[in-house]
Amino acid sequence: MSDILIIASGGGHTGFARAIAEYLPYKADFVIPKGDEMSKKMISQFADKIYEVEKFRSPSGNLSLSSFLLSMIHSMKIRKYKKVIATGSNHSIFPSFFQFIKSSEIYVIESQDRIVTRGKAVSIISKYSKHVFLHWKEQEKLYKNGIVVGPIVEKPKYSSSDEGYILVTTGSEGFERLFDILYSLNIDNVVLQTGKVNKKYNKKGWKVFSFDPDIEKYIAKAKLVITHQGKTAMEAVVMYKKPTIIVYNKDWKYAATFEDSKLYAEILGAMFLDDPSNWSTKDEILKYIENPKPPKVYSPGTERLVSVVLNDT
Repeated sequence: MSDILIIASGGGHTGFARAIAEYLPYKADFVIPKGDEMSKKMISQFADKIYEVEKFRSPSGNLSLSSFLLSMIHSMKIRKYKKVIATGSNHSIFPSFFQFIKSSEIYVIESQDRIVTRGKAVSIISKYSKHVFLHWKEQEKLYKNGIVVGPIVEKPKYSSSDEGYILVTTGSEGFERLFDILYSLNIDNVVLQTGKVNKKYNKKGWKVFSFDPDIEKYIAKAKLVITHQGKTAMEAVVMYKKPTIIVYNKDWKYAATFEDSKLYAEILGAMFLDDPSNWSTKDEILKYIENPKPPKVYSPGTERLVSVVLNDT
């Protein structure tokens, strides 16, 4: 029976959970958002047991009272674990808090794109957590109990190569404004993961799908990655050293600010663009596509995070 519980709170947060699981010497138990089949696919091979807890707020900020109450009830029913790793987002709050009440040691991961502002959920969890794990030295000032371990990413599964295509992927929610503009431009050889955007992008030279749990294989072979202010940018840079364009998505009201996102791009050595609604022309992204620049070089920090958790007494 596992003594470690990892709260995989969907999207990039579940990516953190899977990265940690890859470095653990044994399987852990997991919490995922109720009905989140993407998260289940991503962590199933690393899990002994999977709990499902209601997610009460969406990335756009919509709040459900019934989901709020169900989240509390589901979280209360989870047995006590010795150590708990929360990966962030509002979904992590109740499972980690009720484990804290049961005298578990709590750890939490701040988002890779929070450079000058704290994530609201992580800020709350930090009050009762032993450590907050950070990716960059630029985040040190955010938390007194913060530990910089380095970028928290998975073990690369593929060799990096260049098969000539542009990968466009913006997380599980998708980014319709960006997709529409790219689709209208004279760009071919594109691989597009749409996430929850239910719209057809049928174009010669485009490969389009809603979700692939192994998006990494597309990152590894891309010549360029276009994404939003999420975890994929860090994976593309740290794991595969890919030229990357980060396009800010203003709809993520509870995610990183514009300033955070711009600094995040600078840390990675990625190109940065404002939300497409603020572009002076839809061709603005073309100059970045046509003149990609190499990113900065980093070593993964996931192994150090796991070492801290396993050896912490």
